[in-house]
Amino acid sequence: MRAPRTIRFCLGIAIALFGGAVSIEPVAADGISNQQAEVKRVLAEIDALEQKEGHFAELGAQALDLKSQLDAEIVVAQGKIASQQAELNVLGGQLSNVAVQKVMGGGSGALGPLFTDPAAIDEGLQRDHLARVAVNAGAATTDDFEALLRALDKEQRSLTKKQTKATDLAANAEVNRKAADKAGREAATRLAKAKVKLGSLITQERQRQEAAAKRQFQQKLQQQQAAAAARKGSGKSGSGAFGGGASLGGGGGGGGSYVAVSGQAGAAIRAAQSQLGVPYRFASSTPGVAFDCSGLTAWAWGTAGVSLPHQSRNQYSSVPHVPASEAQPGDLIFYYSPISHVGIYLGGGMMIHSPQTGTSVSYTQVRWNKVVGVGRPG
Repeated sequence: MRAPRTIRFCLGIAIALFGGAVSIEPVAADGISNQQAEVKRVLAEIDALEQKEGHFAELGAQALDLKSQLDAEIVVAQGKIASQQAELNVLGGQLSNVAVQKVMGGGSGALGPLFTDPAAIDEGLQRDHLARVAVNAGAATTDDFEALLRALDKEQRSLTKKQTKATDLAANAEVNRKAADKAGREAATRLAKAKVKLGSLITQERQRQEAAAKRQFQQKLQQQQAAAAARKGSGKSGSGAFGGGASLGGGGGGGGSYVAVSGQAGAAIRAAQSQLGVPYRFASSTPGVAFDCSGLTAWAWGTAGVSLPHQSRNQYSSVPHVPASEAQPGDLIFYYSPISHVGIYLGGGMMIHSPQTGTSVSYTQVRWNKVVGVGRPG
């Protein structure tokens, strides 16, 4: 009887130990799974915050650009008003001379109001008297005088509206600047905390996502090339997944390696590279001082003789578009929907850009899964 009990006891211990061993693996697996899910969730939050920052920065830059245009219009309007006022003074003087000549000539007419203190008489009544005197004296300048008064009044009202709008745009830009800065700080803080908590898993996951996006891009490209070859063999024509025939040669589409470029694209790339390390700043485009994303691309391509607006969305609408699979060094890579970020493609799946608050002009791997368009200036 003792032997069976001993055996049962030993078996019980073995089962308990075995059962414990079995239960450990799912816990460990669950822990790893939960950690991976946390990493993905954190990176998604950071990406959303960075996109939010870009969105507000884009709105702010657009407001400042519109304000700059209005400021130029205001200067023109002020000059026009000054010219009209000078012309009005001349005509007013001519009408006054007519009145004086009428008096000196002994002509009749109710001229008293002309010599009344202007502060004590209605302006419209005074103009009526001037008109009557001028007409009696044979002068035909009152129509010009009245037309100029109306034009001046209209111009002054227009100027006031522009000044008010410019003030509103400045306020709007400041609101968006603060919102962009807040989102940028939140993204940076979230990333710093995540790195403390999750360590290298954050970096590893980002690398994994970038590699997955690159593989997906290359798979689509291969499918397109195969479809293009099939169409060629059958005598048919058409566009593939990216809208046209493609090749990774020459540094296009996320494969190959960076190739030195000449011409305007090369000049734009070299200009951007000369600003490596220059800090990001909202709505800025000053070499050696600060850039935002579209400020860098506009300045770099400007040195190559191509004028671009200072907003990524406007840049996208102002340049010809090419399929992502045909991206070449110098092309502009646009991110997110609505568009809120842009960089300059270097080939080999790399680009140069000015990312966000707290960073500087730098190289980065193109995140093809976030790319919404490719533009080719020049």
